[in-house]
Order: sequence, then structure tokens, then C-alpha cells
Amino acid sequence: SWALACSRFFLSGVILANGERWKQLRQFSVATLRSLGMGKRSLQERIAEEARCLVEEIRKTNGSPFDPSRPVSHAVGNVISSITFGDRFDHQDQTFLCLLDVIQNLFLELTSPWTQVSAMFPGIMRFLPGPHNRILQHVEVLHNFVTERVQRNQKTLDPGCPRDYIDAFLIKMEEEKQNPQSEFHTKNLTLSVVHLFFGGTEMVSATLRYGFLLLIKYPEVQEKVHQEIDGVVGRNRSPTAEDRSRMPYTHAVIHEIQRFSNIIPLGIPHAVLRDTQFRGYILPKVLSPELSANAPFTF
Repeated sequence: SWALACSRFFLSGVILANGERWKQLRQFSVATLRSLGMGKRSLQERIAEEARCLVEEIRKTNGSPFDPSRPVSHAVGNVISSITFGDRFDHQDQTFLCLLDVIQNLFLELTSPWTQVSAMFPGIMRFLPGPHNRILQHVEVLHNFVTERVQRNQKTLDPGCPRDYIDAFLIKMEEEKQNPQSEFHTKNLTLSVVHLFFGGTEMVSATLRYGFLLLIKYPEVQEKVHQEIDGVVGRNRSPTAEDRSRMPYTHAVIHEIQRFSNIIPLGIPHAVLRDTQFRGYILPKVLSPELSANAPFTF
């Protein structure tokens, strides 16, 4: 059925994995992302470079009104791309611009009322027309792009020098090829990269868009943040991670934006491991790590 197809497609990869698959992929992904610079100065330098490119794009508007969604998504997407694919895309790269459109459309449809109703009544909604039916089409575009990048990496792979997340996963696949219980195979590779690329790009971009809107709504907060940035960072250099400890107000505002923003209305699916009573309700345990044909789906 349609719902079962969605569940099988989305439950591969690292984000919505369950049980042993989740343990293996999460442990590997955390270690790999750290080795590729997460939390280190090397990634900080990439972020600073993308921030400079973003500032240049904004300066090109010459103070005219503009929609910051595209340049912000491009900057964020390039940071994620440098980790997953090992390189960045030019701001005029049409392939990347199309991917950003697909990611944004997918995000909008995943968070739309149609999809929220579909998550609660999949048996009925699969027969009705609406934007929820386009979700798999968008994911297929991302899937095809990542598959092409995986094939490119396979042709030029150097096991002694992994360039990105894909290389690291391919090396792990080779190491685990004799293990029948291994979760390191092509399907999990492709979907893990789709999840990281989609989630890393759109979740951060959406949070930043919420931040812009909230700072516009509360100009007094915007002014205090601006004053603190000017006082600590100034106008002649880029901010660094070391500045964070000296910017408590800005730090608090960022956390408040993350708390206040409604990025994913339904959140990530959770399940209980045993039958649980909660406020007079029975929450049944999951019988299988896969969703049933009548179960809700989400990305």
C-alpha cells in the first residue's frame, strides 16, 4: 500500500531507524561527522566562508527588499554538502538551486495540514488527492541525486583517505561485507545521506527564517543582539565559536528561537518498548521496527 511504501522508504537511513539499525548507524554517523569536522575548527572555517559568501549575496541587493530564503538555504546547504559530498556548490549552480527548491517544497508539504491529517488517517488519505501525494516524488529526486554522487565516489574511492560521509560509509560497507547482521549497505547509505542533506539544510534554514521573523517582530530584542555582537565581535572580523561565552544575550535569543519555532509540527516518531499506561491510556509496544500498512508516516 501507499503508506507501507512510505514507511519502508523513510525507515531506512539514520534519522528514523529503530533498534539495532539505529544503534549501528547512529554510532557510525556521530563518529564520522566528528572526524569530518563537526565541533572542530575546520568546520568553523567552512561556516565562516559560507557566511562571507552569504553577506556578499546580500550586499548585491543594494539595500532593496529581498527574500532571504534562497541565499540562506544555499549557505546552509553548502556547509552540509561539504560534509556529505566533500565539496560546495556555486550560488548559480542550477542543479543545486533545483535541489534547494525540492527540499523546500518537501519540507512545506511534510509540515502542511494535509500531511498531518495523513499521518493520523493514512488508510483514508491515501485515496484522496492533495499535496501529501507529492512527498515521494520529491524524495525520489533527492534519492536520485545522492545515488549519482555515491556512484561517483565509488569510482574514485581511496580507502586510506575518506573525503566525506559517503566515502566513510563505503569503507565501512567493505569492512562489514562478511557480516550478515550489518546495517552498512547501499540502501542505508543513500537514505542516510538524503536524511542528513535534507534535515541539515532545511531544519537549520527554517530555524533561521523563524529567527528573522521574530527579530523583526521584536525590534528591541534585535537591537540588544546587535549591540552585543558589535561590542564583542565588532565590524572588522568574523565571529568565532570562542565568542559565544562572551555573548550570553545572543546565545539566549538563539535558544529561545529554537524553543519557540514550530519547525516540524508532528516531530520525529517515537514508540514504547513495552505496553505502557499513561494517564488512563494504554500505549502498546511496537511489535516490529517497521511501520505497519496502517501506521502514520513522517519523514
